[in-house]
Amino acid sequence: MVRSFLPLDVLDIALQGRSLSNKARTKGNVAKRATLFGGLANLLGQWFSPRGKYCVWVCTEGFALRGLSSVRDRCSPQAWEVDRLLLRDQDGDCCISLLEQVSLAGGELAVEKVFLRLPDTSPLLSAAEQAGFVPYLTERLYWLDKGKDKDLASAATAGQASSESSPRRRQVDDEYRVFELYQKCVPTPVRRVEGAAFAQWKANRDRSVGQEWVLERQGGFVGWTAFETDGNRGQLEAMATSDDELERVVEYGLTCLSDCRYLYCLVPEFDLALLRLLERRGFGQTSRYSVLAKDLLVRAQEPCLMPVGA
Repeated sequence: MVRSFLPLDVLDIALQGRSLSNKARTKGNVAKRATLFGGLANLLGQWFSPRGKYCVWVCTEGFALRGLSSVRDRCSPQAWEVDRLLLRDQDGDCCISLLEQVSLAGGELAVEKVFLRLPDTSPLLSAAEQAGFVPYLTERLYWLDKGKDKDLASAATAGQASSESSPRRRQVDDEYRVFELYQKCVPTPVRRVEGAAFAQWKANRDRSVGQEWVLERQGGFVGWTAFETDGNRGQLEAMATSDDELERVVEYGLTCLSDCRYLYCLVPEFDLALLRLLERRGFGQTSRYSVLAKDLLVRAQEPCLMPVGA
């Protein structure tokens, strides 16, 4: 049975400990080690929020709790992302039930699309596909520990873009030009899922980490980067129209993260230029993820009228 989450469920989750680990990953937590009590505190906080309490569900069998799922908005309430999927590795039936509940609730709230990120080796990928989620993108997590090798540390942050070509902070009215850059950098099959039109992309766009910066040339954007710090960890994102522009925005981001010992970047597998650039800077791949999506909006088929006798 699947029902809404209740505060008392925290006790059951705590008693089961690490056997119910979170299989879902968001862009911001792929390289972070979640603590049990921190996660439970966040669950309770979400339950007390007016909207959040209706976005967490548990799967039970008798009096035993088998799993939990929760969602959060992407860049608008029209698109959800599964941010928690607390399950045992082999419990595919529970996974299907929870994801079907996510879809049912999303449909009732006029959500158009739901996204899910899982490790590409997860045995739950098959269950997610049975629940209607379709894989459309593979990502690689690249990681660098600058404390292990001083040469790699200096190579990672070598070369800072000149002031003449330095990125600037993204402004609110820059959003459409970021979308134009996205169209140039991202292949069509991915754009079909995430948003071929500006309004769709704006709603479905994955949350960017931290601060966003853009590199501008002749009124258009040729590069974009986002980065944030969390203690001694720094996370980077980047895209650009050419290898030279990509190197400039990556250099800028790494320079701004120079005080962080640990650096990581989640890279779409199609972005070979960024993969090669990070490898030259000493980054190494640690894991791969599959990103899936499910459409909840049923598009009406309009009748096509033809003249009699045509």
